[in-house]
Amino acid sequence: MQVFGYPRVSTDEQAERGNSLSEQMERMTAYCKAMGWDEPIFFIDDGYSAKDLNRPELTRMLDRVKKDKQGGIILTTKLDRLSRKLFDILSLNEFFNKHGFNYVSATEGFDTSTPAGRLVLQMLGMVAEFERERNSERVRDNMTSIARNTTKVISRPCFGYDIINGEYVINIDESTEIIKAANELLSGTPLRQIIKRWNFVDNIKTKEGNEWHEKTFRELFQRETLIGDFVYNKTYKDGSRIITRPENEWIYIENHHSAILDEETFKKLGQLFQARRRLGRHTTDDRYLLSGLVVCGHCKSKMNGKMSRSYSKKLNQENIHYKYLCDGYLKRAKCFHHYISRDGIEAAILNRIKKMAEASPGTLNLVLSKPKSQSINEDEIKAKLARLDKNMQKQIDAFNDDLITAHDLKAATQKVERQRAELHKLLEASSSEKLEDEAETKLIRRAKASIKDLLSGDRLKTKEVIREMVYEIEVLNGSDIAVIWRAD
Repeated sequence: MQVFGYPRVSTDEQAERGNSLSEQMERMTAYCKAMGWDEPIFFIDDGYSAKDLNRPELTRMLDRVKKDKQGGIILTTKLDRLSRKLFDILSLNEFFNKHGFNYVSATEGFDTSTPAGRLVLQMLGMVAEFERERNSERVRDNMTSIARNTTKVISRPCFGYDIINGEYVINIDESTEIIKAANELLSGTPLRQIIKRWNFVDNIKTKEGNEWHEKTFRELFQRETLIGDFVYNKTYKDGSRIITRPENEWIYIENHHSAILDEETFKKLGQLFQARRRLGRHTTDDRYLLSGLVVCGHCKSKMNGKMSRSYSKKLNQENIHYKYLCDGYLKRAKCFHHYISRDGIEAAILNRIKKMAEASPGTLNLVLSKPKSQSINEDEIKAKLARLDKNMQKQIDAFNDDLITAHDLKAATQKVERQRAELHKLLEASSSEKLEDEAETKLIRRAKASIKDLLSGDRLKTKEVIREMVYEIEVLNGSDIAVIWRAD
């Protein structure tokens, strides 16, 4: 049986009796003879500590194990020659077993090819798991303390900022692009168009040097970091999934650093992305521009895109028909059979958007979806006002205790006053006329900004424009169309 021997000695251990490389090699050779194994092939690390696995000969041995097809034995004189960390020992043993090798410690009677050896390893595994959990708990407590009591940044830098001396400092070039993109999004520029410009025209990369995708772009503009706040303990990893914790477990620190976006802009961006997320799963299929938007006016079920084929004997050709068919009839038989031609309804919607681009504010009689700001009830607003007063009192107490400066108190006061003013506006907004006028103006502006995409012939671009403007399309009797436009 082939044996890979691993003698190791650190600089401090070279003079210790019994730990020299020659003595280790002699013991391993004698052990192999006694066991009837082949003479060991040595991988010798001279002058390397066991604090980590970054050792040249160990790396070479692991590479040999990975490529070897025979299997065999990994041999050391003692367990600590391999590593002094239990987690590393367990990881290495798992690697060895995966590739057909067993681990043996010559002087400690430790052999993972035997039941007793595997039992010892399992016991070590339990201890190692306990050690890892304790370490993780200590690190988490330390990080939480830093997040609560200091302004030190304990996360990777967010795009738009640099970390200098442990604090967020605005990156002028990146922050300028963020402000520009935010204004473009709110004025109706399609998200894909901005991402394309960042990637291929302006060559703007993420902090990791990668190209932007819709997910990373959307996550950036929904980070509280951009409005000067810091959030810690918001998410955790469960395997490959990232899970958001309950809001009461977050550590939320306001006025943590300088803001790039104001709160009103940030809030509007959040509403915009939320509206897009509702229909996101349909966006990559250009066969049906209105997927997820069309509903049956009779039973309120979705009307989904459906293709059918027919054959014309007279013309000797196959014809393909695209339509939107009532799902209530198709799957649940709770409605009657009716459909609308795909090309007909899509052309009608495009014509309405084109006419909107030529219209002036106040001239359209649009049916609008209910804005999210109207859905906030009076009790919720009053509760938010009470929380603002409580937070402001905390800032005053901190100033009286010399925990923050007068400048910090002034900044906090200004921010609270802005938030209080916004909430009072919501309380006063019992009439929706102003909101409807603003929504109509925004829709007209968005239609004008998107007219090139509508005329480009690119169905994916056209689809994105429609989804940014249309909330729902109701169809009656396979012909009558009523459009509800987005108000957010």
